[in-house]
Amino acid sequence: MPDAAPLNHRSASLHDHAEVERLLFVEAHLLDDKAWDAWAELYRADAVFWVPSWLNEYDLVTDPDTQISFIYHTSRAQLQERIGRIQSRKSITALPLPRTLHVITNTVLSERDEAFVEARSSWTTHVFDPRTRRQHLHFGVYEHTLVRSREGYRIARKKIVIMNDCIPTVVDFYSI
Repeated sequence: MPDAAPLNHRSASLHDHAEVERLLFVEAHLLDDKAWDAWAELYRADAVFWVPSWLNEYDLVTDPDTQISFIYHTSRAQLQERIGRIQSRKSITALPLPRTLHVITNTVLSERDEAFVEARSSWTTHVFDPRTRRQHLHFGVYEHTLVRSREGYRIARKKIVIMNDCIPTVVDFYSI
């Protein structure tokens, strides 16, 4: 059997890989537990949270400033504002809140240096809507840019590509 083609990624130490995966898993658990204030603290103040839409069958939007995205926030404060609206119960689209279960796998690290690491992973989110008693599944790819701080890695950028973008219900930060 021929050797597999090498990945075009720089290798990272096992310790870094485990630490990055742990952060991604903690992020998922915080979302599922609706511990959104703690979730937002994983992000840097200037973090970008972007969920691009699809232009066509093959291409994503590339410029969130001039093209339509599902979600685009350019700071932790914007994420916290969204959390505040949901917690205040002023967001009628989130009443009652769905139950979610995030699963993350296939994490690959790349472009690592002393300050940051990029992580690409596959994800699924199982969502149960108590209003309709229906369940559905979102899936796609996460691209995280993480910056090392004294407390460990912090999220500087998160891009979420939703592969099944025929969305049967509301999509928000907690359901993808």
